[in-house]
Amino acid sequence: MCALEMAVLEIQANGDTRVTEEAITRARHSLSDPNMREFILSCLARDPSHRPSAHNLLFHRVLFEVHSLKLLAAHCFIQHQYLMPENVVEEKTKAVDLHAVLAEIPRPPRPPLQWRYSEVSCLELDKFLEDVRNGIYPLMNFAAARPLGLPRVLAPPPEEAQKAKTPTPEPFDSETRKVVQMQCNLERSEDKARWHLTLLLVLEDRLHRQLTYDLLPTDSAQDLATELVYYGFVHEDDRTKLAAFLESTFLKYLGAQP
Repeated sequence: MCALEMAVLEIQANGDTRVTEEAITRARHSLSDPNMREFILSCLARDPSHRPSAHNLLFHRVLFEVHSLKLLAAHCFIQHQYLMPENVVEEKTKAVDLHAVLAEIPRPPRPPLQWRYSEVSCLELDKFLEDVRNGIYPLMNFAAARPLGLPRVLAPPPEEAQKAKTPTPEPFDSETRKVVQMQCNLERSEDKARWHLTLLLVLEDRLHRQLTYDLLPTDSAQDLATELVYYGFVHEDDRTKLAAFLESTFLKYLGAQP
C-alpha cells in the first residue's frame, strides 16, 4: 500500500474516512509503468502465500540495480590493495599518455565514440576510491566476502627469508570515528546450510556503514570484532562493545537452534 500511494502520489478516497477497495482499484488502474504495476500488484495479492518476500522484491526490476563496472573495479582494487604499493594510483596516472584512447564504442558507419585519459580526473578517482574505502558505496545485493589476508604463497621459504627481508603489506587505516548505533540481523541462506550476517553501523559523523558476511562454524563474536578493527571498519575503543553486541545477537538467533 505504501508503494502504491508513493506511485500515484495520492489515493482518492472521495471523502471517506478509510481507503475503500474501489479507491485502491482506481489507483491500480492508473499505474502506467508496467514494471511498477507488476511490482505493486504482486504485493497486493489476496493470498499471502502468493506475495513475494522482501528479499525477492530487492531483485525486482524496479529496485535492483546492476552496479557499474567502475564501482565493481573500485571494490576489487580496495580488497587487494595490500598487494600494491601505497601510491600505485599516482604512479600509474603519471605514466599514462593522456592522449591515449581509454575506451571506444564502434558506431559504423559513423566515427567511433572515444574517451581519452585526459577526460578522467585523477583527483576524482582518488576521491572515489576513498569514498568506497569508507563504505559510502557498498555493494548492495551482494554477499561481501571476508577481506583477504596475505596469501601464504607470497611468503618466501625460510632459507630465503634469512637472506633478504621481505616486503610487508601496508597496514590498514585505523578508524577514528566512534560507533553511535549498531544494528545486526542474521538470516538463513536459501540452502539453509549457513547464516548470513548483516551489520549496520552508524558512525558519529552520521555515516552509515553496512557490512555483510556468511558466518563460518568457527567464527566467534570476539574474532569478528577484532577483524573489523584490524581492517579499519571499527574504532579500537568499540571492539569490546561490538563483540558483546554480536554475542547477544548470536545467542538470540543461534541459541534457540537445536
